[in-house]
Amino acid sequence: MNDNDLTTAVREPFARVLMATPVEAVLARGHALRRGRRRRLQTVAAAAAAVTAGLVFVLLAVVPGGRAAAPVTLTAWTVVTEPNGTVVVSIHDLRDPLGLQRALRAHGVPAIVRFHRSGEPMPGCVIPAGSRLQSVYRHVFLLRPAASSGGPLLSLDPAAVPRAAEVGIDAAEGNGFGIELLTKHGRCLPPSKPSVVGVGPS
Repeated sequence: MNDNDLTTAVREPFARVLMATPVEAVLARGHALRRGRRRRLQTVAAAAAAVTAGLVFVLLAVVPGGRAAAPVTLTAWTVVTEPNGTVVVSIHDLRDPLGLQRALRAHGVPAIVRFHRSGEPMPGCVIPAGSRLQSVYRHVFLLRPAASSGGPLLSLDPAAVPRAAEVGIDAAEGNGFGIELLTKHGRCLPPSKPSVVGVGPS
């Protein structure tokens, strides 16, 4: 069998098959399908580019200079030293008192931090009005604890803390937030007297 015989053998079974659809219509349908596929691919690519651009924008907005950084998480508390040496403390949640104590010491504030159970009486110190110690308190604690959107806020001057004293911070859910100056052994500085209210002097 030569090539002509093979061609004839393949053609004869389909001799009576007629195509009702014009060739132009078949070609037009093929072009339409290809255009649709290209549009879908372009849409997917555009969406991917938009997501990538959004992520880059977020990184640039959150990280100074656009440098990559670890994800930001809200901590239980923050300690910041301002350019003038003032230390600012914000407490968002009563967790990890020892961590806060270490952070304060790292910022030059000798501190004793104690978080108590909800409703539990807290230790504190009562300062005699007009005493020299009351004046020392005013120089150490520049801003008294106050409720704010970020939690109790305290501003203090580490340089004004007496050499033999430490800053005491006590807090309990539902029982307030108190500060005092304590000895290295955690007792009230003379002539102040211990109390169980947990509210520092005014």
